[in-house]
Order: sequence, then C-alpha cells, then structure tokens
Amino acid sequence: MNQNDLKEHWITYIYDQKLTQEDEDVQHVLSIVGTSPLNILEVACGSGRISIPLAQTGHFVTGFDIDESMLERIPEKAAGLTNFNYYKADAISDDWGTGFDVVVLSGNLLNNIVTNGGFQEAQELFIKKAASCVKKGGHMYLDFDCIGGEDSPSPDKGDEVIIFEGTDDLGTYGKYILVGGEYNSKTRIDRSYRRWEITPKDGEMFKSVNNEVIKHFSNYDEVTSWLEKYGWEIEWQAPVSEETFYAIIWAKKK
Repeated sequence: MNQNDLKEHWITYIYDQKLTQEDEDVQHVLSIVGTSPLNILEVACGSGRISIPLAQTGHFVTGFDIDESMLERIPEKAAGLTNFNYYKADAISDDWGTGFDVVVLSGNLLNNIVTNGGFQEAQELFIKKAASCVKKGGHMYLDFDCIGGEDSPSPDKGDEVIIFEGTDDLGTYGKYILVGGEYNSKTRIDRSYRRWEITPKDGEMFKSVNNEVIKHFSNYDEVTSWLEKYGWEIEWQAPVSEETFYAIIWAKKK
C-alpha cells in the first residue's frame, strides 16, 4: 500500500473500532425503534455500526454512505444477513428512495455534513429528504449536537490533544491529533485543525498536513422549525438543557 492507502485503512479501522466500543447510541436506537420488523433506512451508515444491529434484530435495513473505505468493512460484519443491503451514495445530491417506515439520522449527522454550499441549507435539506423517503405515519430517529457556548479562540500549539490512537489489523500504528481550532458563537461555525501521524509496521512514521475541519453546529429551535415545516411531529425527545447541549428526537410524519 502507498502512504495514503495505509492512512485511509488505519483511519477506517480505528474509527470503526472506537465507535463500536461506544455503543450507547446504538442501544438507544434499538430501544426506540423496537423489535417489530420495519423497513428502515440509515443515512450515512458508515461501516454498519447501527444498521447491522437493527438487521440482527429482524428489521429490513438499507444503508448508504459516500465513504467507500467504511462500506468495505460491512461484508465481513454483516455476513449471513439477508435483510440488510447497502450502497454508495451522496446524501446531498442522490435520491434517498421512498416507502420506508423509519429513517435514521444518527451519529450527530447534521453537524458532520460535508458540503461546498451552505451548512444550514444542507441540514434543512436532510430533514426535507427524510420526510420524502418515509411513508405517512412513518418515523425518524434524529440526534444532533446543538452546542451553545461562547466564542472559543484557537489554542496554542502546546495544547495539542490526541483524539484517538491505536494499531490496526495491518500493524500500522497511528495518532489523530487536534492541533487547534476556534468556534464562532454567532455563525455557529467550528473550525479545527487535525494532523495524522502514521507509522507502518516495519516502516517510518509519516505525517499529514494540518487539515482544516469545518462544522456548523445546529440550532435546536431552527431544526425543530424544519421538522414542523416538512410535516414532522415530535412524539418523544430527550431533555435538552444547558448541561447536555444534545438533542435526541423521535418524530412522526403527519
């Protein structure tokens, strides 16, 4: 493998492993969706961390993601499941299909949208597409970080933080490092800078440049206004407070 392939393989393996260990949201989705077989779509399904447990419970699950390296991890994990299918697609530009009982937008998806356009427009588009892909009376599971807080200036380089690290199945060791960033409370835009340090087995360590990651944190009132606009009725939600800044919503399509 070349350096880029080694890095992408390491990122996918460690990220998948890390998230699989943190499965509280998976259990939450399962408990809310229930066990009666439903036709479910998961948007940006990644490596199937949520889709596969839903299929194992007996639901008929479809997932899509734009990240091929994440999708490549699915076959081994989903071996023997005939009620789960997946494909590559762009959630912004591609159609989501129709006729689903439930659509899942989990993993803080709204804040992780990658777009060259406006972040708010893309977030609203996801709520609109979710409404179009489910049946009348169908449901959506949605969670998102509606962070508030004050402006946060970029820290000094001495404040670097390791986001995660580990060794993959090829023996490649790596670190994913936060090297600075800033949050603007007016625009709700968070800009951070990340660096990868990758050490192949029996090879020398190489580094990536300090990549910029831009996220737009959702506004709770704005998201709930979109839900109403596109025909969603909130049936249940987790309490949102100054302490949590995190919303979990189960909504029904009117």
